[in-house]
Amino acid sequence: MKRVRTVLGDIAPEELGVTAPHEHLWCDQRLCRGADFPEAGEKMLIQDLDMIVDEANAFAKAGGRAICEMTLPGWGRDVAKLAEISRRTGLHVVATTGFYIEACHPTFVAEKTCDELTAFLVKELMDGVDGSPHRAGLLKAAVGGVRIEGQEEKCIRAVARAHVRTGMSITTHTSASARFHIDGGNAGTMFLDLFEEEGVDISRVIIGHCDENADIRQLTALMERGAYVQFDVIGKEHWLLDTTRADLVAALAERGYSGRLMLSGDRNRQSEMHVSGGKGYDYILLRFLPMVRERGVTEAQIHEMLVANPADIFSTIIDQEKEAA
Repeated sequence: MKRVRTVLGDIAPEELGVTAPHEHLWCDQRLCRGADFPEAGEKMLIQDLDMIVDEANAFAKAGGRAICEMTLPGWGRDVAKLAEISRRTGLHVVATTGFYIEACHPTFVAEKTCDELTAFLVKELMDGVDGSPHRAGLLKAAVGGVRIEGQEEKCIRAVARAHVRTGMSITTHTSASARFHIDGGNAGTMFLDLFEEEGVDISRVIIGHCDENADIRQLTALMERGAYVQFDVIGKEHWLLDTTRADLVAALAERGYSGRLMLSGDRNRQSEMHVSGGKGYDYILLRFLPMVRERGVTEAQIHEMLVANPADIFSTIIDQEKEAA
């Protein structure tokens, strides 16, 4: 039987409901290092529990039922806080393990082998995170440049091997500036090629951040290989207008790809919250979906993108022997 692993325990896929598959509820980019994050500009920082509970409750009021939280070790993940947010809001929260870009890797990554990193990830998925009983339910791989190489490649291969050992799905990140120097606007093809080398089931992979420098030919090619494609910076119109995103969603749905597409907002700064005049976690449900409906996307297709697809990709047949290993 398939189950979704949340911070408060495993649930049936049909319990997940309307899901935001790529958001942040607690993060601190100040913990990262290196030239990738200059002092200028607002860092990804959310550390006000009461504020986030209010913002997450607004998402629940709009019809949301689950949030997949994308913060990883190295820049402020706190599963105890995620569990408290889940309890206080009634939302299902899925925590993530894996490795973000090199500037945000935990210090132990450099000295560990790929197999040692794999074992670390499997432990977080099967036993618990940071000595807690709260387990991660998703793997995340990231690349910060235009190639997969060096320490990031070691981490991505560890993620792939943890998937093979556990069956848990993988979501992916490409850094913003790199997306405009990669064919098709994302590193999806590179990720899938590496994952195939490692024996990953491509139908259990999400290619994220596909809606900043989008090429519909690349998006459909990724879907044809079996991967999910994710529009997950909806509302961030300095990258792409939401009207253009809605056009792309409608075009993909018309071509029969709504069963491989998911939608989210990647909220990760206080300025993006309602309390600061931002769009909040509920923006897609209240503001973006009307744009999509105006373009002829059906309720059945919207249900696929918001409910059925997340229930599929975030659920796994948990092998009890693997859990005990």
